[in-house]
Amino acid sequence: MDFFTPPPRLGRDLASEERDQPPWAGPPKDLLGGTVAVEQTLFQSDSITIVLASAVAFPENVKFHVRLAARRLLDEDEDSWWERRGLMFEGRRNRTRPSRLLEDEVLRFGVRLPDGSKATTVDGRTSSDEWPPPRPKGPVLRQGGGGGGGGGGRLATGHWNLWMWPLPPPEPFEFVVQWPAFDVPLTFTKIDGEALTTAAERARSYWS
Repeated sequence: MDFFTPPPRLGRDLASEERDQPPWAGPPKDLLGGTVAVEQTLFQSDSITIVLASAVAFPENVKFHVRLAARRLLDEDEDSWWERRGLMFEGRRNRTRPSRLLEDEVLRFGVRLPDGSKATTVDGRTSSDEWPPPRPKGPVLRQGGGGGGGGGGRLATGHWNLWMWPLPPPEPFEFVVQWPAFDVPLTFTKIDGEALTTAAERARSYWS
């Protein structure tokens, strides 16, 4: 006789899985967005470079791809280098915790729009159990998947995906980064909003 038996298969609510999410809840899954090669350096020092590499624009929101390159300095001992890499790429260190203080190890991204409104990845907004999620009062910027670490040696690389709602207007806006633990000060970089809105016009459905 069989001792171990597989668990029963649970029915899947396909209607629930396929329900449309509002544009402030995430990028659309049924559209191929228009890609923009942004290639803007957000910050650079002797030991670290952070680059806004590209963006994928949709009619109502945009997804950003940020890359990081770090290198071991000539006068940096091996233990210090590996400790710095561990702090840099250990995911839990890059998440905010319920606290009045924002820890120096937390990597912060933000945007500031021409009308003065802003959104950051550490503004404390939480997801809602309501469906559809309630419409936010202002712009949204959220940090999604990412990772890195690289192999051995003197170089390490990483990446992060961020998405923003709404799609910024067709004029310059500011992309912001700060990472105190790695001597990245509050830094503002002008981004071409018109390139994003033009790319969004190229977004199309995967199926007609």
